Amino acid sequence: MGFLLDVIGPLFTLIGCGFILGRRRKIDTEPLADVAMYICLPFLLFSTLARHPVTGLAAAQVFAWQAGMYLASIPVIWLVARVAGWDKPTRSAVTLSLPTVNVASYGVPVVLFALGDEALAIIMLLFVYGNVFASSLGVYIAAGGRQNPLQACKSIFKLPLIYTAALAIGVNLLAIPIPESLLDTADLIGKAGPILAIILLGIQVSRIELRGNSSAALYGGIGAKILIGPVLGIGLTLAIGAEGAIRDVLLICSCLPTAINALILTVRFDARPDLLGGILIGSTLWSPLGLSAVLYWIGGR
Repeated sequence: MGFLLDVIGPLFTLIGCGFILGRRRKIDTEPLADVAMYICLPFLLFSTLARHPVTGLAAAQVFAWQAGMYLASIPVIWLVARVAGWDKPTRSAVTLSLPTVNVASYGVPVVLFALGDEALAIIMLLFVYGNVFASSLGVYIAAGGRQNPLQACKSIFKLPLIYTAALAIGVNLLAIPIPESLLDTADLIGKAGPILAIILLGIQVSRIELRGNSSAALYGGIGAKILIGPVLGIGLTLAIGAEGAIRDVLLICSCLPTAINALILTVRFDARPDLLGGILIGSTLWSPLGLSAVLYWIGGR
């Protein structure tokens, strides 16, 4: 129990602080989010990959897990949508809610608190993959098939994390020595990112208006995220044969709530952001149940 409190306690304390701050003050979150996305997290990604290089097998397994979440989620939700008679925006919102996981402002702090620095390389790699899929397949889903897939893929190359990961991999492959002082500085700057991101999560959650949304799609979406999502994630983790830190990170990520970038996509393409916001809030509030079970399982291994 102490292990769970050590991980969950700081996490929800920071979310609560952000929520209260968002209710009491008018905070412009966009510049702060840019600091986390374009400065802190790239520094953290570089320092962790430089110090803890990821093997080709690990990279392939993490990619397979993220791809599998999308490939398994899309037909399931689209089948349910046909039976329930959902329109395209509703179908897009629920489809996006299931495979996306809140890595930056939820998963990274949990992995850092629960597993330590060595597992950060795995979760940061998943963060890169998650952004790649959200910026391509996620855009296509949010647009309801209205956007050309090739056009959707172009936005991948706007992600700073892509170039940071390539730089770190190049440094490792070429065995370029990086002074420890520089890596320490990058690590110091980078670890401010998850703390800032999770406070921003609290602020963003405080501003989501459900507007009386009590539809079956909302409750079904929340139920799918907190029940079907972990089943898919854990099943994929076992299916790809992940072991050690990779397995533990993917098990944790299986229980994470819907990602903020999924909400951003539904706002951009008018794909029921009210519904996606409700699923995001519900899955965030219920996530400690599944997460606690997984952390207890990991801690007892």
